[in-house]
Amino acid sequence: MFYDNSGIRGNINKAKMRVSKTGFILLAVVYSIITLVPFYFAFVRSFVPSKEAGELHLWIPEDQEFNLDVRYGNMSVYYNMDLDKFKKDLGIEDVKYINPNLTLRQIGEKYNIPEQEIKDYMAPYYLYNGWIVILQDKRFYKALYTTFLITMISIILGGLLATATGYVLAGFKKKWHYGMYILYMLSMVVPRSLILLPLYLMVTRFLNLGNYGYLVLVLIFIQGGCLPVMIFTGYISKLPPELEESVKMDGGTRLTYYFKVLLPLCKPAFAAYAAIHIPLFWNELLMGILFLKKSQYTLAPYLQNIQGTFTTNYQAVYAALVLSLIPIIIFYLIFNNMFLKAQISGAVKG
Repeated sequence: MFYDNSGIRGNINKAKMRVSKTGFILLAVVYSIITLVPFYFAFVRSFVPSKEAGELHLWIPEDQEFNLDVRYGNMSVYYNMDLDKFKKDLGIEDVKYINPNLTLRQIGEKYNIPEQEIKDYMAPYYLYNGWIVILQDKRFYKALYTTFLITMISIILGGLLATATGYVLAGFKKKWHYGMYILYMLSMVVPRSLILLPLYLMVTRFLNLGNYGYLVLVLIFIQGGCLPVMIFTGYISKLPPELEESVKMDGGTRLTYYFKVLLPLCKPAFAAYAAIHIPLFWNELLMGILFLKKSQYTLAPYLQNIQGTFTTNYQAVYAALVLSLIPIIIFYLIFNNMFLKAQISGAVKG
């Protein structure tokens, strides 16, 4: 008597697929949790008072009654408060000078301000001081806008230039052509710190662009680097050459092929390029400090600048950090989704 084992084997294979799928899902969940942990702690730290910065908080601390024994002079240091606004809101704007060594309790007694009124006014500053400071700081909105503008312009122009470079290098067939490709790759092993001085001298003395900080950042960002050249050259080299030949047969030029055929086909490569380089451009610190004035700072230099000389309002630093991360996460998800859709579409057509 013979037994048909095909059904048993099929059930075993299905069970293995379910186990592997479950394992993959668990792995993805664990990886996502580990990835999001730093963002979670940054959010929690934006509510932790600076005096408790050395303590570990797994969640937002409980709100506490504001201590009126804080000195008046320390309020502008630890809470970044506008003292003129403080006096105006409490009805003592006519007082030109207040001894900075006086406590808020002593100020209330001296100017007949009820203690509860001062406590109610200062209550939000215990947990939400960082958010209050950042959301009222016009420099933050300017830094956010300029960072967004510079990043988007750099991504678009850099993508166009990298596509054109990849188009040329992908068509090279001779040995010296390969040598040119290697020259691009050599930039990977040169630390940026080694070229800071030559770069600064070139920009300020030879090009006379010292007063055009935003333009300088764009020019630095869109320069030919090894990674974008590698991405686009590798992608374009896999495209069938018959596409360009068909355009030429129809009377088109290289520009026709580049704009109407090559650029639309390079969406996956552009999405990969954007997903990698947007965080790099967005968080650029060194070039911003080097070529921008304080009034022109983008987000990374701005975050560095709000740290005080003698003390730091960590609530404000972390609040600004959280707000600056939201756009970059959105950009990454958009371009990562574009990359996956383009890859899936290509696989289905293939």
